[in-house]
Amino acid sequence: MRELIELKSFLTEPELAGIDRLIGEGAEKWLPRPGPQTDAYQSEADFLFFGGAAGGGKTDLLIGLALNAHRHSAIFRRQYRQLQAIVERTAEILGSRGGYNDQKKIWRLADGRRLHFGACQNPGDEQGFQGQPHDFKAFDEIGHFLEAQFRFLLGWNRTTNPDQRCRVVCAGNPPTSPEGEWVIKFWAPWLDPEYPNPALPGELRWFATIGGAETEVEGRHLFEHKGERIGPKSRTFIPSAIDDNPFLLATGYKATLQALPEPLRSRMLNGDFGVGREDNPWQVVPSPWVAAAQARWQDAAKPRGVKMDSLGVDVARGGGDATVLGARFGNWFAELQVYPGGTTPDGPSVAALA
Repeated sequence: MRELIELKSFLTEPELAGIDRLIGEGAEKWLPRPGPQTDAYQSEADFLFFGGAAGGGKTDLLIGLALNAHRHSAIFRRQYRQLQAIVERTAEILGSRGGYNDQKKIWRLADGRRLHFGACQNPGDEQGFQGQPHDFKAFDEIGHFLEAQFRFLLGWNRTTNPDQRCRVVCAGNPPTSPEGEWVIKFWAPWLDPEYPNPALPGELRWFATIGGAETEVEGRHLFEHKGERIGPKSRTFIPSAIDDNPFLLATGYKATLQALPEPLRSRMLNGDFGVGREDNPWQVVPSPWVAAAQARWQDAAKPRGVKMDSLGVDVARGGGDATVLGARFGNWFAELQVYPGGTTPDGPSVAALA
């Protein structure tokens, strides 16, 4: 396997196809290129983000893992029409469309593997995949997905085969809208310049949900929290770029990326996660205004001698929601006070808090 990977960078596409025919049945259906693509292919992370810039072989990695390393796979794009290119690329790798059901968007291979192609164009569409287990969940252009969609679909990343590994691999470029900001937070050790403990590309970091909040923890070992045994999951980010792909470099694609206007050029060519993002055209308050207001609040101290003049209350009468109280002192707002809905089942209990 390693020798083939090292040889691949020196061969043309027809030569690679010829080697595939000579190797015959039982061989890997796809081989990663040496460099970041191989690092990602062999990564032990439970949650891998691969990419950043354009042309680094992101989609090929998702297809290759599904064809070689997993039994039941799901590859998602935000819109169904965006799946067609992935289906066509899969057919190129396999050499035919045999076993593919276009109506159900399921590819059944002769060795028993299944590839499911899905999309979540509208909020709530992810509910249609509830209860469908896959040992491999892949997201192409992860920045286009809502965080709620992504986390919902993770619930069925499972298998009944103890010898089959489960993992989630995401591919994509830097997010272009505020809706994709969650990607930077999810992989903060690699993408957020203000993260207090930055990580190196490919380095494994472990996270667990403690008290409703995701927290970085030391290592993979199970630990107890309030009587519950919690198992951390690992994450990593491996950047890739056009320079890692000799086939696209030979076609002059890099010059195409260099000709793009900013900030698209920096995103697609360099994988720059720090360049400006555009708000949704229907967004009422611009995101820079929100960020500036948050910064002012963090820098400002509670004004002395100013009494509370108003109190906002968002009431939850039981259930999984929360009752929230927000006090205002002149032009300064205090930190929100949040109470579980179960502690405010009726009006009198909310009134007492107010």
